[in-house]
Amino acid sequence: MLAHITVDRAAIRANAAAVRALIPPARLAAVIKANAYGHGLVEIGRVLAEDADRLCVYDLDEALALRSASIRARIHVLGPIAAARLGEAVKNAIEITLWDDGAYLADLERAARTHGDPAIVHAKIDTGVTRLGMSVAAAPALLARYEQSDGLTIAGVFSHLAAAEELDAAFTDTQLDLFTKATRGLGPDVDRHIAASAAAMLFARTRLSSIRAGIALYGLWPSAQTRTIMEERGLRLQPALRWQTELVLVHDIEPGTSVGYGRTYRANSASRIGVLPIGYAEGVPRAVSNRGFVLIGGVRCPIAGRVCMNMTMVDVSDVENPHPGMPVTLVGTDGDAEITLDDWGTWSNSINYEMAARLPSGIARTYVG
Repeated sequence: MLAHITVDRAAIRANAAAVRALIPPARLAAVIKANAYGHGLVEIGRVLAEDADRLCVYDLDEALALRSASIRARIHVLGPIAAARLGEAVKNAIEITLWDDGAYLADLERAARTHGDPAIVHAKIDTGVTRLGMSVAAAPALLARYEQSDGLTIAGVFSHLAAAEELDAAFTDTQLDLFTKATRGLGPDVDRHIAASAAAMLFARTRLSSIRAGIALYGLWPSAQTRTIMEERGLRLQPALRWQTELVLVHDIEPGTSVGYGRTYRANSASRIGVLPIGYAEGVPRAVSNRGFVLIGGVRCPIAGRVCMNMTMVDVSDVENPHPGMPVTLVGTDGDAEITLDDWGTWSNSINYEMAARLPSGIARTYVG
């Protein structure tokens, strides 16, 4: 694959330090699910293991990959774990999300008895996302049930906020009130966490005893509004990822020549079309067809025609002496020009979270800093 990602570890550390400086006395839980938002699970796990109270992933395979890399930090799996694999989680001291009082709870207690160690759990309460978690009404009785179990140790209790990236805090406050009500019976030593990056930045009252930061650690903002407000308050984040490929061919074409499948692009004048050796299989969204840009020789070059599975064409007419092997920047700077993951999110009617998470793990990554 003729594409490459460079990740700056120093930028990751600087972002973690900036977040930690913002949230005391709350602690930092670093979210590195989805291959650390495309930045590389194990390497970023190593970077953040000493900077965070714990690491958060989505599934057990991610957690075990960190353990296999000799990362001994606390690890919390935010998503469900197959019943047959709960024993692996207990054996490796993986902290497990629990919301159930039925078969899943029984399976977890059985796994704990088998391995002779209590299962470390974070109880999940649904306060308004309507996703994973017990109801607020059921929470007091269920949490009391967990506390009484010899097979469980409650390390934390948590929820997710549905609208924390919006400046209207009404629903965020409603969720926070529901969460407080649901967890009132627990002791003060149980970790309470509800805020992710946006809420931790914008609403200090949501920080509780720890926050789960993901997107901010990679130098990306949860929303444009969050960036505007927090930069006015002096918070700076450093993007950590650079994504590049190269030209493999340049075509000189006549006016009226079509480019790509469906002939959705036709040259208005004599043009030069460059071919990139990556397409939607390598992370370039098909939605950016005829909309996105790349940087070549410091020039913003528009995507010409539909993005193919493994190739993308761009108009390089304004580039001086375009030629095969010439570097192409998809994310990062080239001269005075810059393209960000936010730009890709805008072009594809999505968000920077998705653009980062969809970067294939098979793309070679180099770590600097």
